[in-house]
Amino acid sequence: MNKVIYFLFTIILIASCVSENQKLSDGKQSQIIKEMIQAVNDKDAEEYVKNFADNVVVYLESEPKVNGKKELQINRANHFRKYPQVYSEIQYLLEIDNKVIMHDKVWLNDTDGEGRDILEIFTFDNGKVSRVDVVQSKDLFR
Repeated sequence: MNKVIYFLFTIILIASCVSENQKLSDGKQSQIIKEMIQAVNDKDAEEYVKNFADNVVVYLESEPKVNGKKELQINRANHFRKYPQVYSEIQYLLEIDNKVIMHDKVWLNDTDGEGRDILEIFTFDNGKVSRVDVVQSKDLFR
């Protein structure tokens, strides 16, 4: 947990040094993440997973929660059914080597007010997302 806190502090420090017009990286990997967020907003689970490796693992608070592209697609399809109004908006996108760090806001429905913050770190191998580390409030998807 201390590593997560240290990492978050580092990301916040980096983000605070980024000017307004540098909030969104425009590298190839960042473009993949932008397309993925568009797929969330379109509620398209198949499009969402197209750039994930077959053996992708999604971690929540350092615990593996989703193993494999097929499981991820099922997870996203179920999520879109449960939250048909879900909407995501990228706040910051930073690309460093084979990693893309994203801070986004998520609204599960139209009563979510200011939205909820999520931090995700995407690790790429051979052009595909092979790992996702997610930091979010524990009650986000109650």
